[in-house]
Amino acid sequence: MNTLMKDIAQATGFSINTVSRALRDDRKISKRTRELIRAKADAMGYIHNAIAANMRCLQSKVIGVISKDSSNPFFAEVVRGIEERAREHGYNMLLVNTEEDAQRERDYVRLFVSRHVDGLLVVPGYQCQENLQLYKSLSIPFCFVGRRVQGIEGHSLLHQDYESQLEVSSYLIANGHRRMLYLAGPENLSNSADRLNGHLKALENAGIALDPSLIIHTRGHIEEGYASVNLALNRGIRFSVITCFNDLLAMGALKSLSENGCQVPKDVEVFGFDNLYISQFMQPSLSTVDVPKFALGVSAVDELLRHIERRDLEYKDLNLETRLIYRGSTLNRGL
Repeated sequence: MNTLMKDIAQATGFSINTVSRALRDDRKISKRTRELIRAKADAMGYIHNAIAANMRCLQSKVIGVISKDSSNPFFAEVVRGIEERAREHGYNMLLVNTEEDAQRERDYVRLFVSRHVDGLLVVPGYQCQENLQLYKSLSIPFCFVGRRVQGIEGHSLLHQDYESQLEVSSYLIANGHRRMLYLAGPENLSNSADRLNGHLKALENAGIALDPSLIIHTRGHIEEGYASVNLALNRGIRFSVITCFNDLLAMGALKSLSENGCQVPKDVEVFGFDNLYISQFMQPSLSTVDVPKFALGVSAVDELLRHIERRDLEYKDLNLETRLIYRGSTLNRGL
């Protein structure tokens, strides 16, 4: 026989309302009372019926999280921030990965809507008309984490992709570099477009003509950083620095340079983006742009919950601050 809240109320002498609030960890109930009631509930084998409770309050207390690349540690840190903040607010998280596939992104959005989640946090693709129309049709709150979707304004939490890459490339130019190999990310991601545009703007500001051979597009994986630098070296492309869409590409670049007898930073300097935890342990340690990954996840939950609680609230894009970190893969540690 299932233990009910009325049984706990009878056993403790408290009202059913007080028991219910104590089991929800309502801080308006004293700590001593909450502990007493929860201890009695445990002893009596009470199991909270979350489905029934959520039906009563018309909320599932679940957030759907659609991430992108399960092999990229960047997203693991963002998801950790999402999960910890969600738990603080009494929410659970359901996580899926699309592996950068637009169809899977649509499928997961529809799946979460059918499961009646309270809101969505999505790491989206950039340009896809079918996905754009789907997001425009949604009736539940949603936010984009770390990326934009062309055609939808106000839903994104970003991290100064354009501004940061402009600062990196301008810094390298100021330190005397003119031939900079840039390893770009996937063309269907807003991050990739924004960072590439920041790099191109730095060249324009310095009056440096663009050499198309110095721009190599990748999917952002470590092995592509390795292969791209091998390709550039084999083709005899001259460069004095490699600046990368992300740290994974930069790590692959470091391996290629080492195997080809290039000393870093003496012969070629390398600059990454994201400040993955492992980047400080590379040999040499990697200069990079520090993106506040955990804080991005926390801020995404905060912003989503604001819209879950107030459906009429206007959406606004947020842009978290980044900073440049100078380590052993560059010669000069700032200007």
